[in-house]
Amino acid sequence: MRKMTITCQISDLFRTFYTARFFEAVKSIELLRMIRLDFKEGTKLGIAKITCNPGFSVKDIEFPEGGEIIAIFQETGDESILLFKGTAPPSIMHISKLFARDIIWSTPTILYKDKITYSIIGEEKELKYMLRLIKLILGPIEDIAYEKATFGPYDLIQSLTKKQQEILVLAKKAGYYHNPRKITLDDLSLLSGLSKATVGEHLRKAENHVMNSVLAGY
Repeated sequence: MRKMTITCQISDLFRTFYTARFFEAVKSIELLRMIRLDFKEGTKLGIAKITCNPGFSVKDIEFPEGGEIIAIFQETGDESILLFKGTAPPSIMHISKLFARDIIWSTPTILYKDKITYSIIGEEKELKYMLRLIKLILGPIEDIAYEKATFGPYDLIQSLTKKQQEILVLAKKAGYYHNPRKITLDDLSLLSGLSKATVGEHLRKAENHVMNSVLAGY
């Protein structure tokens, strides 16, 4: 697996997702950590640093439909560190679902008025797909950089499906990965309310994804 960082101009289509007043207040938005991302559901939750233009603050930002600030952790001059939430409106859900691929969205990811930088991790086939999609949806590409993939725990977790995350976390908390195990697959099935076969399938897929990511290149 490799990490691909792409900088592209913002297309007219992408610009329609934002109001004109949004970029009056915002100079840049930098993703610091993606906590949850689900393109199929059109939802995201993350921590970001927002830099405002002179004379503006985060209170002046007119976010796109479905976007909101959950909490502000720190404000220093024109910069704010905050927890944000985004939900894709029904009108663009068909576009959001196009990005639901087997990739990890990473950093640096920074949005400016005229360009955006994205970083994604994945296999070559998935990266090529995303490259074509970014050209089509986001805008003309200015720069591309490749490097060996490295992973943090949040990268790996957010790359799993919602159900895989739930089952994996449940298994960990219940002691399934202790030695000796504190709970069986049958017990996990009862706790989750799912069949033993379904729980086993979710665990296998999650474990396989995490191991392949951690041991990428070996």
